[in-house]
Amino acid sequence: MPTLSVLMPLYFRESPAYLDVSLASLAAQTRRADEVILVQEGTLTDEHHAVLDQWRAELGEGVLRVIDAGEAQGLPACLNVGLAHCTGEYVARFDTDDQCLPERFEHQLAYLQSHPKVALLGGHMAEFDPTFGRLVGYKRVPTHPAEIRRFARWRNPFNHPTVVYRRDVALALGGYPDMGANEDYAFWAKFLVAGHLTANLDLVLVNARAGEGLYRRRRGRRYLSGELETLRFLRQIRWLSPLEFGLSYGLRSTVRLLPVGFVERVYLFLRKA
Repeated sequence: MPTLSVLMPLYFRESPAYLDVSLASLAAQTRRADEVILVQEGTLTDEHHAVLDQWRAELGEGVLRVIDAGEAQGLPACLNVGLAHCTGEYVARFDTDDQCLPERFEHQLAYLQSHPKVALLGGHMAEFDPTFGRLVGYKRVPTHPAEIRRFARWRNPFNHPTVVYRRDVALALGGYPDMGANEDYAFWAKFLVAGHLTANLDLVLVNARAGEGLYRRRRGRRYLSGELETLRFLRQIRWLSPLEFGLSYGLRSTVRLLPVGFVERVYLFLRKA
């Protein structure tokens, strides 16, 4: 079985309770990761450290490591710091406010072993309210490589917290592009442009927290500016044609400037599409 690293950014404002749930789900895996790399951005609280100490003991000596982001700022830079510290053949992304289903890594590593040419593998995600008390919907993604390539012309074809990718390929591609939004979408496009095979399992792999806060963060001129930066990058690496670039920006600019309630309706509609 190949070795697996888990890469998680840890922001100092993260809820210790959310962190506890996420690490508990890693401990409950039917196939545990060989190492868990948390990239710390900012000064953690005593509550954070208590949670980390508890799961450091549970996961085993040397498995859970906290790396200080240092001068790195922003999600892409922190992820690249963590990626440089990962030693596994494969790297699984995961977030500190989400929950892995128990067989996530077992399913993904089994698939990757039987499909060694696949460099990037994700899956579906279930979205809940912030307490995990109410199911909001499912964020489903295309599963076949050809479908993924078509889908990726217009939307992100992977759920970032579900992906596992080959570490050597990720490093050879230069890691995550440094941009204000959708750095994962830009990263996946680099895999596709380079001709690497990608896939998604037709399984829910992660439970994620959603709610008005999520929709509020994904609207407004600042978020739109980050999306424009991403679209320009996709055009620069020739993933998008000029027409695709223009149409994508027009659609996104319309949605991002809508009130929060309308943005939520658009997201829920896309979850059902």
